[in-house]
Parts: sequence; C-alpha cells; structure tokens
Amino acid sequence: MHSFTLAAEGEITEQRNWMTMQAQIWNERYKITSYQVDFQSKIKPSHLMQLFQESAGNHADHLGAGYLRLMEEGMFWALSRLKVEIEKLPLWGEEIRIETWPCSLVGPYFRRDFHIYDESGALLARGVSGWLLLNAGTMRPQRADRLMVELPMNEGRKAMEAFPDRISSTALTPSFRKTLYYNEIDVNNHVNNTRYLDWVMDCFDADFYRSHELKSFALEFLGEMHWGDEVELRCDLQEDFYAVHAVDQLSQRPAFKAELQWQ
Repeated sequence: MHSFTLAAEGEITEQRNWMTMQAQIWNERYKITSYQVDFQSKIKPSHLMQLFQESAGNHADHLGAGYLRLMEEGMFWALSRLKVEIEKLPLWGEEIRIETWPCSLVGPYFRRDFHIYDESGALLARGVSGWLLLNAGTMRPQRADRLMVELPMNEGRKAMEAFPDRISSTALTPSFRKTLYYNEIDVNNHVNNTRYLDWVMDCFDADFYRSHELKSFALEFLGEMHWGDEVELRCDLQEDFYAVHAVDQLSQRPAFKAELQWQ
C-alpha cells in the first residue's frame, strides 16, 4: 500500500494539483510490509530498490516517458549503474518517503537520483542511478531526442556528487551457483535487476549479518540473463569492501558486478 504527493523545486504540493503539473521532483510514500523484511525485521535491500524503481517508473510515466509509452516506440528503460549509501534500513511497519528526480545526462546515461526518508523526515538512504534508453529490438542505446518529451534536469540538485564509475574490482572465490526459473524473470522476459541484489546478499551468512550493517553498495549491470541460464556468484574481500560478481556459466562473462561496504 502506498500513496504519493508531488513536488516542484523541493516544495511538496497539494495532492489535488498533481494531475495538472509537470513534476520536476516526485515524492511517494510506502509502508514497509512483513514480506519485504529479513530475519532482523529490516527491509531487504532488493525490496528497497524495488520501491525506488516503482517511484522512478511512476515519475517517468507522469512525465510521458513511462514503460507503456516507450514500448509503443519500441524502447524501454534499463538500469545500468547504481550507487546507494545507507544511514539506516527501515523496519517492518515503518513508513518511508522516496524522493526522486532526473538530474542530468552523463554520456549515454540518464541520471536519476533519490533520497529516502523516515516518517520524521530523517534521511535513511541516498542514491544515484544511471539508466539507458534501449531499442527493444536491437538492444542498442538511444539518444535523448528519441524520447519525444523533455525531461526536467534539476540542474545542481544531486543526492551524491559523483556518478557511479565502472566497477573494476575482481571476485574469484565461488560462493554458490543457481539455475534461473520463474521467480527470477520480469515483464521484459529477463532477470530483474533487484533479483541480482538478492543474489549478492545471499553471499553472506546469518552470523555476518548479526555482526555487520550494510553501509553502501554499488552495482553495474553488464548483461542479460534469462530463464534456464546458470549463474555462479563469486565473492572476495578487497581492503575495505566486498566484491561480488555473477558469472554466466555458458558464456563465462559477468552478468553484473557489485561492491559492498559494511560496518
């Protein structure tokens, strides 16, 4: 269950005006449910990212660049890079507010930032994401002028200063393998990126979670995976962070790379 309000230039507007304005900044509220949390009653990072992407999709739809509109033109959005810094993961029963906005073009990437707040307005997490506009047939990135709408750029408003770099770390130690079936596949008929984050979190055991708190993670999505594919997760500690790679067992190419910092 969720509700939303809209904001322009940082000020929350009255809900009754939402259909008549071009929202530069989107605000949406969610209550954390029992099926979104882990054994410590904290929201799973994958579910937190699902809520962010739900808000991002709703904002894109409002701006005229949502999923159905793009599919009419043979295009879709694909998340390519993501960096998230966490102050505190919300708990079961808490209400959060996600604030998100597009803010710039970085080469072929459409940058979208976000803040996540608790009910009192305290910051829980901040993040930067990079999206590609892809041709559904060729899977090639498309230029911004193919959108047919002009996105607000919110110049100067950033959740974090830097756009996520490519992940260059290596991970060689096998953690586990899995074959991909129904629960991994999304509406685009490939593995949803939030499922990748679930795999990353499965590389750590219960005792590790009892003694550590996740403070940040970065993801770079490198290739599609589909029903029936087999993937191997590899995880290594490198100085002050953990590197996690998912390797397609058929091609031996990485499907994604991740880096996580714990406290």
